[in-house]
Amino acid sequence: MEPLEQVTVLMTLMKRLGQVMEHERAILRSLRLDVLADIQGEKVALAEAYEIELSRLRCSPDVLAALDQPVRSHLHEAMCAFQECAALNLGALRTAKSSVEKVVENVRDSLVQSPPGTGDDRRPPIAEPRGQVISVAFDRKA
Repeated sequence: MEPLEQVTVLMTLMKRLGQVMEHERAILRSLRLDVLADIQGEKVALAEAYEIELSRLRCSPDVLAALDQPVRSHLHEAMCAFQECAALNLGALRTAKSSVEKVVENVRDSLVQSPPGTGDDRRPPIAEPRGQVISVAFDRKA
């Protein structure tokens, strides 16, 4: 593969992976966690391809040396933008994880504090008597 083609493949992978990460952040913001698994599969495949192409480029410094300076500059800018995008995505994923863990903790605490008999049996809880029964007699003659 020609040096320009090899760099073009790497830059294309970075661009598409950046788009997928932006979409993933939008999904996290909208809390549509049901579709998150679909996009993560594509992200993993793109990330693996990116790592392969990047390692090929690192193993062959002559490929970069064969490129014109403007192309190398463009690759450097693209890599910086990609790293920024990846850092944003990592932050969003960590924030989402923390939020979900807090929700799970609150639900768990709520279930622990709930009175017995209000669990998963799907029956309304039986109200405990609150008052006291006393006998009363009225005389109607008066």
